[in-house]
Amino acid sequence: GCIEFALYVSDSIDNGVKNMRKNLQFRYENSAFLQQYIKDARFTDIEWQFTNIEGKHFIVKGYGAKSGIRGVKELGKRPQLAIMDDVISDEDANSATVIAKISDTLDKAITHAMMPVKRKIIWCGTPFNERDPLYKAVESGAWDVNVYPVAAEWPCLESEFRGSWAERFTFAYLKRLWDKAVLEGKVASFQQELMLRIMSDEDRLILDGDIGWY
Repeated sequence: GCIEFALYVSDSIDNGVKNMRKNLQFRYENSAFLQQYIKDARFTDIEWQFTNIEGKHFIVKGYGAKSGIRGVKELGKRPQLAIMDDVISDEDANSATVIAKISDTLDKAITHAMMPVKRKIIWCGTPFNERDPLYKAVESGAWDVNVYPVAAEWPCLESEFRGSWAERFTFAYLKRLWDKAVLEGKVASFQQELMLRIMSDEDRLILDGDIGWY
């Protein structure tokens, strides 16, 4: 059968890649559905191999965003798919040098390591600040973007609440987190992690409510 090859890129081998390996292996070993259609799955920390019911092979190699990716191949084939998942850690977000290196990896190494045709890059994560490559990618207009904040608007009244995962993040739960964030002066963190907003209304010098229109 044909061999399909993908890259999985996260902040580091020891954190993101190894965690993904554990999650994938747990899902596979505890799913009769997956085992029915994927007859063989083999896992190491940095490589995951799958063989489906038709005998086709799928190989995923894991990389840290700061490691070398250029020229990667598997059995003579370049990857057709790259999944970039939380490529910047909390520590990296404050280092301009590290962010520049990660940007080079994403913009140059991954793009040019892939097949020239039949290729797709999927990039998911939570942006940290305006220097974050993910934030820049979203703002650039060059990517097809989906943004999933925890609610359509926050703060809001309970009657106006429209949550993205209302069964998990209920209004009452978010209200507790919000009140705690306000008291601790950590509204920006709430807005970043849950609303995917780099700059929150609470941090603005002039709020919409301060402006009188005539």
